[in-house]
Amino acid sequence: MSADSVSQFGAVERIYARALIEAADEAGEAVDVSAAVAGLGELLEQEPGLAGLLASRALTATQRAESLERIFKGRTHDLLYRFLRVVADKGRLDVLPGIVRAYAKIEDERRNIIEGTAYVANETSDELIKQVAERIGKAVGHEVVLKQKTDPSLIGGIKIRIEDQLIDGSIAAQLKIIKNKLVAAGRPQGGGAPVGLAE
Repeated sequence: MSADSVSQFGAVERIYARALIEAADEAGEAVDVSAAVAGLGELLEQEPGLAGLLASRALTATQRAESLERIFKGRTHDLLYRFLRVVADKGRLDVLPGIVRAYAKIEDERRNIIEGTAYVANETSDELIKQVAERIGKAVGHEVVLKQKTDPSLIGGIKIRIEDQLIDGSIAAQLKIIKNKLVAAGRPQGGGAPVGLAE
């Protein structure tokens, strides 16, 4: 799960996700179900309107069940398919993306893994991102996995978001700090125009 997703799911999503994890554990299918949930997450990213469409009140319960069967039955793990039917019966397909993110978050917690996002001005090598993740991991005492995203607004360097913390090493941020210090240094204690601009 990407760190951008943190705080984008609540107690309901986490309850459903934990129920699926426990069911997978009991069935001895944890690895296969995890892979299936990851696949579902990719599908929801590619088709962001899918969950909303399935949850639409324009669909009857029968139509919703038929849609789920047509899209997922035989194409994903049977336990996940049955779970989706339960979520649909409860009328909570609207929070399906959050359930998927919560599932990944709980799995990471169980494996002592922290996921984050590395923002870079231009796409860089996965090896470099991995090295950065290892350095951060040693500092925080957890395994860190970083997902790379480009951010054209960065002049250079890298910004790392881990959970709700932003580790900013970008040149843009450094320039802003320097600029603010210069402005503050040029402002007289008693007010008035900055030094050098009074004439």
